[in-house]
Amino acid sequence: MSSRKPLTVSVEDVCFCHWPVDPDALNRALPAWLTAEAAAGDAWVTAIHHTVTGVSSFGIDLSDPAESVTVRTYVSGPDGQRGLYFFAAFTTDTLASAAGPLLRLPYRDGRVARRDGDTEYRTERTLDVANRRALTVRYTPGDGPATTAPADSLPSFFVERFRVFATGPLGTKLVAGVGHEPWPLGAVEAAVDGDLLRVLDLPEPVGEPLVHYSPGNDMSVAPPVPLWLD
Repeated sequence: MSSRKPLTVSVEDVCFCHWPVDPDALNRALPAWLTAEAAAGDAWVTAIHHTVTGVSSFGIDLSDPAESVTVRTYVSGPDGQRGLYFFAAFTTDTLASAAGPLLRLPYRDGRVARRDGDTEYRTERTLDVANRRALTVRYTPGDGPATTAPADSLPSFFVERFRVFATGPLGTKLVAGVGHEPWPLGAVEAAVDGDLLRVLDLPEPVGEPLVHYSPGNDMSVAPPVPLWLD
């Protein structure tokens, strides 16, 4: 049997920035059929800065390397299934942006710029269409080995997700399966600035962001299907 997947995405140099937000306020920003999932007393919105090193379908390369930022939250579906919901995505890959409706990723007008310092930090800037600087992240990965998050820990809550929910045409409730090995997470020092949540009309943070770092992972993504077929 072929091991080739319908869609495989490989990412490297991944920085997760998580903001705590009020669960009730976040629920008002979600489709009515989804519920914000809380951890450590808060709901969470995460911006993920990463380099997409490859996108392939059944072994055929579809995309060149690109810098990307996705913005997501953590939800429960109608039957209590845990998953992700994406609010926005930005990328330097115009092909990926054009394919947004097909992939159910809500690509936004804007741009992502990357600058590498003298091995001390990486800076990622996400700008919206009005040329406002929505987010700047400077981070330095630690030297220690990356390890997987313990089960039922807060880092595991953030990264070990295997469903993506979306709303399709005519309000269809959609779900896509995502497969991956456990995320390796390592130490990181980071500084996070900007008004990303405000730019996206999301609730204001109720605390300082948490940051996690991963050297990368490979993800297989199934096509979205109506929720009742899941």
